[in-house]
Amino acid sequence: MEVPKDWYDGFFEDDWLDEIALHADDEWTDRQTSFLVEKLELEPGERVLDLACGHGRLALPLAERGLDVTGVDLSPRSLELARAAADSQGLNVTFVRSDMREIDFDGEFDAAYSVYTSFGYFEEDGENQRVLDAVSRALRPGGCFLIDVLNPTGLAARYQSRMWEELDSGAAFLQQHEFDALAGRNRARWIFVRDDGSRSELVHSVRVYAPWELARMLEEAGLNVVQGWGDFEGAGLELTSRRLILRADKPA
Repeated sequence: MEVPKDWYDGFFEDDWLDEIALHADDEWTDRQTSFLVEKLELEPGERVLDLACGHGRLALPLAERGLDVTGVDLSPRSLELARAAADSQGLNVTFVRSDMREIDFDGEFDAAYSVYTSFGYFEEDGENQRVLDAVSRALRPGGCFLIDVLNPTGLAARYQSRMWEELDSGAAFLQQHEFDALAGRNRARWIFVRDDGSRSELVHSVRVYAPWELARMLEEAGLNVVQGWGDFEGAGLELTSRRLILRADKPA
């Protein structure tokens, strides 16, 4: 499966938003929001960085809880929707368009988070490391970071090369997956087929890090891993966990 190196540039503009992201379950969003507040020990007024914020799905409810949120994303349309939603709800949220490797903050945030496997986009491990290095710089001493990605050790037993489902829009959503065990990358082709016969495709390639690999990268960025979970219900992290969620703190 051929996937462009810069697949992420434009991926989140159309079908991703219209068919998937904008249909996120409100209950799920509430659960994730509460999890972030609890596990990052967030207090009203604290400054929080949402890395790859999308259309503001988590940034906006966190702002409703009194957090001072800055969201960063590369997708112009996602940010346009986020800003419009913030304006309509009377929320003061800052949204910045930037490549996650290039965020230019220095000791400004009490906490940061990256959820929904918004990490591992880049071909070289060193480029993914740059993201964590930038997050570490953005945190004040004593700040904390929560990252949520797919857990490859839990994925192995459930891996499917092909699957399909019907989306809320009525479109058929077909997925084709290829896992490169030597590179640690999952490559995917998503096909959307609509009632009128129209069809569109998205492709992506994500470097999937094992728990010990991600922990080592966080340590290399100067962040100390203090806890891990296997889901947003707070279950402990195990080899079979579907999610890999880590909290890492910047030394005071």
